Amino acid sequence: MSELSERLSTLTPEQRRGLAERLRRSRDAWTDAAQERSGHPGEAPARQSLYFFASADAMRAEDYYPMLLEAVARADEAGLHAVWLPERHFVDFGGYSPNPAVLGAAVAVRTSRLRIRAGSVAAPLQHPARIAEDWSLVDRLSGGRAGISFASGWHPDDFVLATTDYEDRRESTLRTIEDVRALWRGDSVDYPSTAGVTAGVLTRPRPVQSELPVWLTAAGNPATFTAAGTAGYGIMTALLGQTMPALRENIARYRAAWRAAGHAGEGDVVVMVHAYVSERPDLEDFLRPAMHAYLRAFRNQTAYPDEDEQVLLEAAYRDYLSGPSLLGSPAKAHSVLAALGAAGVDEVGFLVDFGLPAGEVLAALDQLFALSAPLGEAATPAAAGVSPLTDPMGDPA
Repeated sequence: MSELSERLSTLTPEQRRGLAERLRRSRDAWTDAAQERSGHPGEAPARQSLYFFASADAMRAEDYYPMLLEAVARADEAGLHAVWLPERHFVDFGGYSPNPAVLGAAVAVRTSRLRIRAGSVAAPLQHPARIAEDWSLVDRLSGGRAGISFASGWHPDDFVLATTDYEDRRESTLRTIEDVRALWRGDSVDYPSTAGVTAGVLTRPRPVQSELPVWLTAAGNPATFTAAGTAGYGIMTALLGQTMPALRENIARYRAAWRAAGHAGEGDVVVMVHAYVSERPDLEDFLRPAMHAYLRAFRNQTAYPDEDEQVLLEAAYRDYLSGPSLLGSPAKAHSVLAALGAAGVDEVGFLVDFGLPAGEVLAALDQLFALSAPLGEAATPAAAGVSPLTDPMGDPA
């Protein structure tokens, strides 16, 4: 805390007022929502899963991968629904997973029930046939437990791997999804070859599932929610740079588009949420270094450090503590889960690898898994905090 305290002590009166007003709005939003909904506890999303999205500088590789595999084995035994694994390139943030299919294959042989999902595959960076091949193998190894959320990508440097233009990434993603689904079903798809011929491609191995479970990854762009609903895909999103009211509106938009397109059912909404549940009295100070480092690693992808960085990081961290994250006590976590359920979320992904030591992540899993128990009568939905940082998944728009 000494560095933060020193930095905050140098703030100008205007900076102090701005930070204080930001934190006051966050606390007021929480209090108002709790009062409005007191006595009306909601139900948590029906499914709980694990989500991994570590910064590669937060933990040694020799610690990280054993921790991940131990965590998924415990989640499998505890009856969680799925594990979500990202795709990231050339940066620390998420850098332990350049290909989620590789990690997914390792998870497949360590588990027996847990669904194994890409959260996400950056569709424009890969050929559809390669995506189908890799994930069919994961599906085969796991006995039919694979699924993919597709993202359009957003970091320009990633597109050194791309097969299409950066400006075409959203349209390319939708085309890629349909090609992967066709290949998964066993259809032949024609592709040009650099040898000057067109090849009718049938991918191997054949997957166990006849249809690939598909989601579209969204940061908070309403158009992405509408596109997913119209196409009949699930939606994968996060409470990072998206307020709870905005999430509710986007989910309503998604459901409306789903119904307007004539799809059966209501679709599927998955939300990633930072998670560390504990009653320890020093929780705020305990989590601060990890969360500051995590948020800094994300911010440094798109912005250089500046004189206000520490203020922004602390404001964002306080928003997580007081807003809709699963950072805090079990009572707070239940209230956030109730709010997510009331917003229409079908599945919550517990993001656990945000910078704590491997032993701490594993030690906290039992408390986190206990959240699947019925909510207590005292639980009340949490309001939204407002983060100055944007979502790391898909397009920050």
